[in-house]
Order: sequence, then structure tokens, then C-alpha cells
Amino acid sequence: MKIFVITKRTLCIAAAALAGVILAITLCVTLISGRKNGAEPAPEKVRDTSAEASFASAAELPSRSVTASGLLTSEDEYEAEVLAGFKKELPVYSVARSDKKIALTIDAAWDDDKTPFILETLERYNVKATFFLCGFWAEAYPDQVRAIYAAGHSIGNHSMTHPHMNKLSPLEITDEIEKLDDLLEKITGSRTKLFRAPYGEYNDT
Repeated sequence: MKIFVITKRTLCIAAAALAGVILAITLCVTLISGRKNGAEPAPEKVRDTSAEASFASAAELPSRSVTASGLLTSEDEYEAEVLAGFKKELPVYSVARSDKKIALTIDAAWDDDKTPFILETLERYNVKATFFLCGFWAEAYPDQVRAIYAAGHSIGNHSMTHPHMNKLSPLEITDEIEKLDDLLEKITGSRTKLFRAPYGEYNDT
């Protein structure tokens, strides 16, 4: 009579092989029953690149079809908000120049105690800068706004309340910019030509 000795290692290998066979059988049965019931795996979503060619970039939208109020139409909002993910527009970070010049910009969203010193220093070196003002600062220090403007510096729009612009609706974005321009026009008689987004945040809208 022959005696078979089963070691612990042999037993583990046999158990693993048996578990593998059971798993394979279960998987096959599940797939077959799913097809019999008419269940098809969901098709993988494919990016439709044909839509890209038929739409202008978000930067061109305001010059196309706009409503009487100056806001984007629903079609343009779709292009700006949905299709923006396909081709993200970039803000102006720099402009190529052949001479050795830079643009000096200063954000005004602090107390006004340093403003006279900054203006005196710029005047001493005959330097012009662009001051990007926030609405709450301009409301608090209108005399400093006039001093900046009278010294010949450019004034840019840094929003009325310094919000996270990419969390606002198109109407709220317009409101932030236009309210500050209205305020600055009352103080200096001029509106801004440049906008700097708070926190450096932006999107194609």
C-alpha cells in the first residue's frame, strides 16, 4: 500500500489553483448571462473634436454675437464654459520687445500709508507705472486715486471686491468690472483699459 504525504506547501498551491478556477468560472457565467439579458457595456466616451473647428476661441466671443446688455448669448456661454476645456486661452503675461524695458505694475489693496512714498519714488526716477486698484480701496482713498492719476500713471481694474473670479457667473464678472470702472470714472473722469484678475485666477469666460 502506497502512502501519499501532502505537505503544507502543496496544500496551499492546490487551494490557490482551485480558487483561480472558481473565479474564472464565475466570471464567464456573469459575462454570458449579461449578454443574454441584452446588457452591453457602456461605450467609452470619446471626445468629439469635430465641434472644435466650428467654434471660435473664447477670446473672440465678445466680438461676435452678444445680447443688447453686452453679455454673452446662451450659445456663446456654452462655447466659453464647455468648449473652453478643449483649448484654454492664456492671459497676457509679457510682450516681446526689442528694447530693454519692463512694465511696472502695482496692486492697490492695502492701506494708503505707503502710497505717497511710492509716488515720490516713481517721480524721483521719472518712472511711470500701472496701478491696479480694487474698488474698496478706491472708495476708501479717493484722494490717492486722484494723486495716482494726476501723476500720469495708468490705472487698471483689479475688480470691485477682489473675489475669486473663476467662481462667478458671467453677469457677476461683468458687475465686478463695471462697478469699479463707474467708480473710477467719477473720481478721475476716465475708465480703465486693463484688467488684472484677483489671485491670478482666470478661465476662458
